[in-house]
Amino acid sequence: MNNELFLPKHVVSGIGSFKQLQHIAEQKNWVAPFIIYSASALSEQLHTMKQNWQQESFFEISKGEPTISELKRAIDELNRGQSDCVIAIGGGSVIDLAKAVAVCAINPTLALTDIPNKAFLDRLPIIAVPTTAGTGSEATKITVITDETLQTKLNPAHPSLIPDVVILDASFTVNLPQHITSFTGLDALTHAIEAYVSTKANDMSDLYALEAIRRLKNIEKVFKEPSNIDVRQELLIGSFYAGIAFSNASTNLAHATGRALGAKFHMPHGQCVALMHPFVVDFSMESASERYKDIVKIIGISDQMALSSYLDQLNTEQQVWESAHFLAPLLTDEVIEYLANQALTGNGIVTNRQVPTKEDVESIFKALRKRLQNKGGNE
Repeated sequence: MNNELFLPKHVVSGIGSFKQLQHIAEQKNWVAPFIIYSASALSEQLHTMKQNWQQESFFEISKGEPTISELKRAIDELNRGQSDCVIAIGGGSVIDLAKAVAVCAINPTLALTDIPNKAFLDRLPIIAVPTTAGTGSEATKITVITDETLQTKLNPAHPSLIPDVVILDASFTVNLPQHITSFTGLDALTHAIEAYVSTKANDMSDLYALEAIRRLKNIEKVFKEPSNIDVRQELLIGSFYAGIAFSNASTNLAHATGRALGAKFHMPHGQCVALMHPFVVDFSMESASERYKDIVKIIGISDQMALSSYLDQLNTEQQVWESAHFLAPLLTDEVIEYLANQALTGNGIVTNRQVPTKEDVESIFKALRKRLQNKGGNE
């Protein structure tokens, strides 16, 4: 078992810790940042940064997940200045774009698909400030960029894509819309669970995965107490730990199928993964039963066979089924065959404890369709 672990070098955590960002950057002699942000993430903070930083460039990411064309726009904007680092302030889409920009700005002829093949990857320094407790991108060696021409998501991985500095400040998450809190939180929980049951799991990734699950089960409490910033900080740390876990151990079938679903129907990643996870757990139960026992013990469920029911109930409480009722008539047998083929070409297949066939993946999508047909996903 390989117990090597990749993670960010410098992590600052705590409510209000964002105020340390400029000091940290200047300590490292990064004085001309290229700042990528989402409009929903910044208001007063953005105004303060523009006042305090003498040299900076700002790039506001479009709504939705980053694309090849947006990556090119960001690089063109960066090249107009003399930026010496990239700062990402936003959700997973912002951080993913920042990683790709940091690499491609230095390596203009490098294709995203060639990134994993490089022994060494030169790039600009990266500071990540996540504003959602979900994707874990601030801790991972993966960037996800959609190729809009091919209608597929590219997710190259390389240890050099892990940000240099991470700031975990839940102040940014308090005013998130409920559906974003839910989708991202369920994505993080899936990261942790899948990392723990992955065939690439090791002793160190297990520590982060299980601790992430312990913190992320608070998603139910945040749904009931959305202004509870202390619980939100727990979720943010849990998401970070889950990111470390799956970046080192990989996700598996819920993410493989979820990515295919999201690319086809242009749906948020966390929503898609949450939709698929209960059915993947059912499929994987026999092969991963001992690992699922550890997970349900932390969550507080008496029987590992009830894990998929717990995830189903979470989806009900967090209104995930309801949000996807429109999918049922669109999931024709022809579309399901396409989705299965797409899922089988991506990451997360061989790391599933039971490697699925095409027929297995089609059955999982058909189970989703049946669930959504049940009163629009409500029971």
